[in-house]
Amino acid sequence: MAKHIIFRMAAWTDAAGKYDPNAPLEGNEDNYYADDNLEDDIPSHWVADEDILLSDCGMLMAVADGMGGMNAGEVASQIAHDTVAEFFAPGKITPQLAATHESRSRYMEDIVRETDRRIKVDAHSNGGHKGMGSTLIMAWIVNGELTLTWIGDSRAYRFNPATGIELLSRDHSYVQELADKGIITYEQTFEHPQGNIVTRSLGDTSQKAKPESRLFKVYDNDIFLLCSDGLSGVLRDKKTYDENGQLYPGDNLEDVIANHQTSLRECRETLWKAAEKADWYDNVTAILCKICSGAGDSVAQGQTKENHNSLNTQENPLNKTFDGFTIRVSRKKLVLFCIVCFSLFCGVLAGLFINGKTKKKEEPKPKVQTVDSIKNKPKVQTTDSIIKKETVDTEKVVIPPKYLKVKKTLKSENKANNKKELKQEEAKPSKENKTNGFKIEKPIGNAQDELTHIKAQKGNKKEDGTPVKKKQEQSK
Repeated sequence: MAKHIIFRMAAWTDAAGKYDPNAPLEGNEDNYYADDNLEDDIPSHWVADEDILLSDCGMLMAVADGMGGMNAGEVASQIAHDTVAEFFAPGKITPQLAATHESRSRYMEDIVRETDRRIKVDAHSNGGHKGMGSTLIMAWIVNGELTLTWIGDSRAYRFNPATGIELLSRDHSYVQELADKGIITYEQTFEHPQGNIVTRSLGDTSQKAKPESRLFKVYDNDIFLLCSDGLSGVLRDKKTYDENGQLYPGDNLEDVIANHQTSLRECRETLWKAAEKADWYDNVTAILCKICSGAGDSVAQGQTKENHNSLNTQENPLNKTFDGFTIRVSRKKLVLFCIVCFSLFCGVLAGLFINGKTKKKEEPKPKVQTVDSIKNKPKVQTTDSIIKKETVDTEKVVIPPKYLKVKKTLKSENKANNKKELKQEEAKPSKENKTNGFKIEKPIGNAQDELTHIKAQKGNKKEDGTPVKKKQEQSK
């Protein structure tokens, strides 16, 4: 069911600081487009401080800040204005197209890319327009939601008495990148010599247009402000203090809006005076929109200033805050960083696993011995086995007969020599020997045991008979 939301509007653009004779360029290079009802047949219609019922197709606000020198910047912003007017012309927007944030953001991002193409074509065909470009920011409010799409450094704010002022966009600029990295503070962005360098814009020949989109809920008493850097570049968002704790002089956006909530016309005029007082130097463009009723109370939905700040801190722990100004870290980059780290971690684990598995394969596995392998396994020869084998082999040796005869002859000769020696020993009797002149070296096992002759003592007579016969007789 659609919400019956009542809102008011106010808008203005002016050369502002360019009127100064010391200004580098004259004229107004800013442009804006506003339409309080995208459903009717009247294009770009709005009346300041008039109560308007939000239609099913919603309302639109757009600001373009041209750049490029001479009249080229004005041409670029005019092309942006004309392209937006063409895409939001009567009959182009349907309730189905305006129903979801996805369809709205896709539609406005297509407008950004088409505007970028048209500016590049014009600059290519007209040498005097070479190098021109423009920023573009659009806010589409419908059915209690705001879809924001932008490219460049034009900004969108929301002020609510319960939550204070909040920056909804993020500048595509060089100084913003420095602030994101913590190199400079929010205060230093105001006086930085390269504060006019944008990193994304329409007409940039070095790259394709890269718009950014966000979705926000709207609440009663919300006051939305879309402006060029001619206003946000000279007025701080809120009260800020220097390093010594001293309050910076001059007005700020939060205080001006807070003090002029009842009339958006008066609020716009006060912003102009504050910017001029702060030595404005550029064109100034601003569109204001207040949600009067029908969207719901922010306090009833838990959106207080304290809760709002605490929720932002909890949801975005990596955000950097400088003097109350929150600079958001890109979630896409954070997610991409986490994915890369996780992939590297998984790769290291996989490498270690594969390396360990390869080493295990290289290690020799113990062979399982089966019965057949044990039977067929060659036996290891030890010293004892070799000795036994040699002994067995020696016993199994077959001696030829001719060698046996020589052995018998040697044996008979040995026996004859032994007989002579025995006879000599018999002539030397021993009183202590009870074996008749022979000493048994080994126990008697058979008739072939060896006998050792013992010399007889002097004075004993030799006994008759051979020692072998006497031993045989004794054994009997």
